[in-house]
Amino acid sequence: MKNIAKLFLVLTFIGTQALFSQTLFTENFDYAPSSFLTANGWTAHSGAGTNSVAVVEPGLTYPLYELSGIGNSARFVTTGEDVSKQFDSVTTGSVYAFMMAKFDSATTTQDYFFHLGPRTMGTTFRGRLFVRANAEGALSFGVSLGSTSPTVINWTPYSYAKDVTYLLVMKYQFVEGASNDIVSLFVNPALNGIEPTADVVHTDAAIADAAGIGSVAIRQGSSSARYYGWIDGIQIRTDWPAVVPVEFTSFSAVGFENGVRLSWSTATETNNNGFNVERKSVSGNWENIGFVKGNGTTASKSNYTYTDQNLNGSKYSYRLKQLDFDGSYSYSKVVEIDLNKTLTYSLNQNYPNPFNPSTTVSFSIAKAGNVKLSLYNLLGQEVKSIINGFMSAGNHTVNIDASSLNTGVYLYKIESGSFSQVRKMTLMK
Repeated sequence: MKNIAKLFLVLTFIGTQALFSQTLFTENFDYAPSSFLTANGWTAHSGAGTNSVAVVEPGLTYPLYELSGIGNSARFVTTGEDVSKQFDSVTTGSVYAFMMAKFDSATTTQDYFFHLGPRTMGTTFRGRLFVRANAEGALSFGVSLGSTSPTVINWTPYSYAKDVTYLLVMKYQFVEGASNDIVSLFVNPALNGIEPTADVVHTDAAIADAAGIGSVAIRQGSSSARYYGWIDGIQIRTDWPAVVPVEFTSFSAVGFENGVRLSWSTATETNNNGFNVERKSVSGNWENIGFVKGNGTTASKSNYTYTDQNLNGSKYSYRLKQLDFDGSYSYSKVVEIDLNKTLTYSLNQNYPNPFNPSTTVSFSIAKAGNVKLSLYNLLGQEVKSIINGFMSAGNHTVNIDASSLNTGVYLYKIESGSFSQVRKMTLMK
């Protein structure tokens, strides 16, 4: 029997939001790669069959966002099919559209790639979300209540880059009276349970208020204002998500002969009854394979493990269904493991970078042993100890909170046995 350290492919972490009734729509594009959205519940309301919106690998990721790293993503190009999907119509209050988006191309001529509309999609589009680039290639995001006129759209500064995943939130607010509804845009907002000040706000007396919002649309713009990109993790809600009931700090999977060992940690827990452990094979469906009791309410760190044995296949996905005592629940991110791949030592670049005030670092350990991960200033002085203790072989991810440090460039170094590696990170406050 060979004792080989095995690699789990994707490690994602961080807390999840409870799935209460205010969540109207969730789309993780967890469909077969290369399939069209029109084959997966979406409807083409314009340009049907032309450059159909397709599912592609991989999915997008964004730190702390609950839909990060689940499923795949949708690829939009130019001059093609526009697709939409319905949800229960909202006529009062607010509608929030959360999404991850990344662009590899845009022009100086703006166009919109996402919008909301009535449950029966016609041409009454409300809450249009735009992107454009300047001559240097920097991106700007814009929003309008309904107009496409360049003089009407309100824009962010050109503060964003291509090939970077952003968390975008568009809010449509119903306001009593006529032609006075408000649409707002948030770019990379803090996910701490408190709705922040919007980056851009727009209202337009020339545009009639929506009678109701009941559908979401992905649009592929004209060739003269082309953009290319990806969208993932769309969630439509009627409120800003609250603080998570369980704050995950890590979730990892390590393979051994015919089995997988899952490990996860929480920083805090509120009303936590426990975790259902769920598994899915490549061609299978999610199934519950076990339960691990939680620690109720605690402000202390908690560590958990679960071993899945006697596996016949090689590739599996795992997730945790966190259960509250009141019956509500939420899902962790998904970890994927390939039992046929051998693990090596590595230290990956932190993400996001630059960051403020937290970032994540992932690394791989080929053999179980003591691991030290520390943060240093450019003088070589240790300013923060991140990890110093025994860790199992596998891929790991850790969150680094640098709120106590000053703006600047820092070095982070990992040591395990004879392996050591150093990388740079930039804190910008």
